[in-house]
Amino acid sequence: MKFSSCSVATVLLALGLAAGSAAAQTTTNPFGGTAQTGTPAQAAPAPAPKKAKAPAALGSGQFASEAEAKASCPGDTVVWANLSSKVYHYSTAKTYGKTKHGAYICEKGSAAAGFRAAKKEQRP
Repeated sequence: MKFSSCSVATVLLALGLAAGSAAAQTTTNPFGGTAQTGTPAQAAPAPAPKKAKAPAALGSGQFASEAEAKASCPGDTVVWANLSSKVYHYSTAKTYGKTKHGAYICEKGSAAAGFRAAKKEQRP
């Protein structure tokens, strides 16, 4: 198969493989007309990183850290309350401190706030 040098040069320029300047160049298309070639298209910019959601406002008796809760309820057990389901977990549970919407609370005040203990957990 025989290729003309013009068509090979056009293909190489279109692929950005030909040596030369990075500026746009005009070449003759073997099928008629002209084509403008240059540097390959730049990649689209990366999407912006997702913003972290602000933590939900905690109610009275709810704490963002375990240390705050222990300081506020001496002599009481600190539990992790899931604010969505109104169920609290003891420190021995695998979900302690890990649910998306939760807070540390004192166990004694949990019933008044409408929380209940998880069914399959025992008090440590």
